[in-house]
Amino acid sequence: MGRFDSLTGKRPGSQRENLPVSKSDQTVKRIIELHESVLGGMKNVLQNAMVLGEELLRIKEDLGHGNWIPWIEQNLPFSERSARNYISIFKNRELLNRQPIADLKSAIKFLSDGTQDEKEINPKENQDPKVLYKRFHHGEKLNQKEKFILKEFLVIEKEKILSKAKQKAVEIENEIQSLK
Repeated sequence: MGRFDSLTGKRPGSQRENLPVSKSDQTVKRIIELHESVLGGMKNVLQNAMVLGEELLRIKEDLGHGNWIPWIEQNLPFSERSARNYISIFKNRELLNRQPIADLKSAIKFLSDGTQDEKEINPKENQDPKVLYKRFHHGEKLNQKEKFILKEFLVIEKEKILSKAKQKAVEIENEIQSLK
């Protein structure tokens, strides 16, 4: 069984028929195309996942109670859990857009480290990586989500510094060459 077989294969109980469909086949095709582009590793994976989550949320609301999971099983090549993840990414798009998150897996992990209610109830939890860095240097303990944010931030900062250092080394090398 391959890594993505659970996302693209037939699921048990997916042979249900005559389920109410509130959207056209075009919508189902669009959802499948968006899902495939997410799996394909496109540059705009998170944006596609957000649009996909928005489409899924609309359909879920239109279908009514008890029809959501059977509709997924009948129409989509991925699981209900994947659908929930896409919807969560859509619902938390503002939060994700403020974070240095580069891929779908990191976004899902970030969102699973705490609930939206906890984020709103506990405003002490600062998402600014620079503030987290100062807290870390002062010996404060960070939770898993804060560590994740700080680690992503530090990786990006390291890449920026290395890039600037390489540019400066080239400039110095050029100056050395001009002295010969």
